[in-house]
Amino acid sequence: MTPEPHIPPPCDPEIFQIGQPVLAIGGNPYEIERWVKAVALGADARVDWHYSGGRAQVLHLGDVQSRLRVFETMSRLRPTLEGTILGVFREGDAGLFRSGVTPVPPGATAAFFDGGSGSTYLIESEKGSDRS
Repeated sequence: MTPEPHIPPPCDPEIFQIGQPVLAIGGNPYEIERWVKAVALGADARVDWHYSGGRAQVLHLGDVQSRLRVFETMSRLRPTLEGTILGVFREGDAGLFRSGVTPVPPGATAAFFDGGSGSTYLIESEKGSDRS
């Protein structure tokens, strides 16, 4: 019998529910877990991550000074990230889709990352597209 591979723990539920997005990352979940833990420790901040549409979304829960420490630490630790930064979120950005957190209009059928514009996700519905 083959042992089950280590699966990173789920995102802290409080951070998932009310944390603010800071980054979208592509990469191996084990490397993302290692890097995000290092960022949290180095910044002395509450930071965690979860997958959304195949991309890792890093979330922060704390005040403005804590958020600044997170960005400073991420910048310092960037060379150690074995992954690709796909997007940086400004304060107040909606971030990637979070089930049960992101408002979804009636009739929505899908949500897509739309990092190239002022909005961060695109909801497709039977009536067409709605940028949120």
